[in-house]
Amino acid sequence: MYGCTGRCLRVNLSEGKHSIEEIDPELLDKFLGGRGLGVKVYSDEVDPQTDPLGPENKLIFVSGPLVGTGAVTGASCNVVTKSALSGTIVCAKMRGHFGAELKFAGFDMIIIEGKAEFPVILSILDDKINIQPALECWGRTTSETEEVFKKNLTDKWADRETYLVSIGPAGEKLVPLANIVNDRLLSVGGAGIGAVMGSKNLKAIAVKGSHSLSVADGDRFVRVVTTLINKLNSAPLTSQSMSAWGSAFLVGLCNQKGVLPQKNFQAAAFTESKDIGTEALANAFALRSRGCFACPIACIKKTDVNHPLFKGKGMAPTYWAIGALGLNCGIRDMTTIGMANMICAEMGLDPIAAGGTVATAMELMEKGITSSDTLKLEFRFGQGEDLLQALTLIATKKGHAKRIGKGGEALAGEYGAPGSFMGVKGLPMAPFDPRSIQGMGLHFATCNYGPHHLYAYTFIDELLNVHEELDPWSTEGKPELVKRYQDMGAVIDSLGLCNWPLMGLKFNNFVPMVNSCLGTDYRAEDLLKIGERIWNQEKLFNMRAGFDHTHDTLPQRFVKEPIPGGPAEGQISKVDEMLPGYYDLRGWSKKGEPLPETLDALGL
Repeated sequence: MYGCTGRCLRVNLSEGKHSIEEIDPELLDKFLGGRGLGVKVYSDEVDPQTDPLGPENKLIFVSGPLVGTGAVTGASCNVVTKSALSGTIVCAKMRGHFGAELKFAGFDMIIIEGKAEFPVILSILDDKINIQPALECWGRTTSETEEVFKKNLTDKWADRETYLVSIGPAGEKLVPLANIVNDRLLSVGGAGIGAVMGSKNLKAIAVKGSHSLSVADGDRFVRVVTTLINKLNSAPLTSQSMSAWGSAFLVGLCNQKGVLPQKNFQAAAFTESKDIGTEALANAFALRSRGCFACPIACIKKTDVNHPLFKGKGMAPTYWAIGALGLNCGIRDMTTIGMANMICAEMGLDPIAAGGTVATAMELMEKGITSSDTLKLEFRFGQGEDLLQALTLIATKKGHAKRIGKGGEALAGEYGAPGSFMGVKGLPMAPFDPRSIQGMGLHFATCNYGPHHLYAYTFIDELLNVHEELDPWSTEGKPELVKRYQDMGAVIDSLGLCNWPLMGLKFNNFVPMVNSCLGTDYRAEDLLKIGERIWNQEKLFNMRAGFDHTHDTLPQRFVKEPIPGGPAEGQISKVDEMLPGYYDLRGWSKKGEPLPETLDALGL
């Protein structure tokens, strides 16, 4: 079996036992691996009505077949479960080195079942699998957890080569906004996953391995990989913009296009980009580049912070942090945004979900719906110290912050103002105003995981015009664009690749790399068909979990309230206009349900 190990580690925490299983090759043929395999196995084994925090829920970590092979950006591990925040199936993307190390340890997939009697760490080190007590780590931040675990390793080389994924205090306290953090500083994009991991008393998973992987045609594989690296190194966005700044380079462009939200999406930010963009980032932090496994782009920007409110090492703010924790909370100071981002990583909070929730609280207080007397916390747009204090209290569930930690939808509903929550399916919006980027708005409404950008990079064409020049305000061709990027994203996640190379490569460029690695003869359309199958598999799970076409929508603010000023002044989202065409392209009914002939054609 090329690329894959063909093995799954199943861990039952309730019994303290594990077993090793063979992965059905037919599942790999139909779902590739990674996200597709995880979604299929999870859908088959877990009742969609299960409580996300109950012992019957499962947590699946799965690396795609190209991970660890040396394939360009072949590093992503996916984490599949039912989100404690949204209640949907969710698949988080884990970057860095954990996914490759999992393959080197001899496994494509880990299935976590049950609940440990007390806090534990799952250790997979060179074929030695142990479930060990984690009482020394419980209550600690994610970086402290890694330090404590590695301190107990006597072999210094093992220390360097061991990678962890862990939860912080937010996950331990079962805060619905909690996510997980890997490789010390990388937040995984999946709100609610940290709470699921915490509900199982699983503090961390540590992996280290020395196994090798085989590819079908090594000579051709090396030639193809070299060609793709050369293409990425000559494409301006991947060789310059992303390498220098990471995703933060998008701030200036989104600001100019009226896409960057401000004050809980009440406006689209438009200000001097030097105040919020790459110049401000460089002035606030000394940036150091770091790449994921087998990635020539090195878009991760590490830095240090030394401030009375937060001291430590971490990741410099990305576009998502600048948008969600910064401008959408009315905060423009880059140092404060950076500290907030690092606090989220240390505490195990999802930065987009946390920022969106705090922004909801700020709007409620601004409009007099709540007050500091009722919330017992001060939430004012533009007040950075309020944000930093709130994040820490939310993560530790202290005082009235428990109420905020339930999420923006619950908070707005509690105070009778559901229209103040800017999110879909219970998940706060990623920082793209859907009124000024129509395709992304349609994706936000229809995404199986909620309004997250990671699962359809439509901005590559709507804003960057990499593969085709599209007007972000126009609806023409957007249903086709959204479906294509959603299916494409499912394929890329299932292979274990990163989406960022799409700023320098076409999807077709990946096909020779896939075939020379796996010994297959896929065409691009074959892979996209698998992506469509995965998207529909997720849709079916959500339908059984109680979601229907009424959840494929955006908050009324985006549909009825035009952007009040800036470059996109007067724009509204036309999601309702695009939705029927999208359903038709997917082969779904007018109520957004896959038709029998569609499922039959996809083998579902």
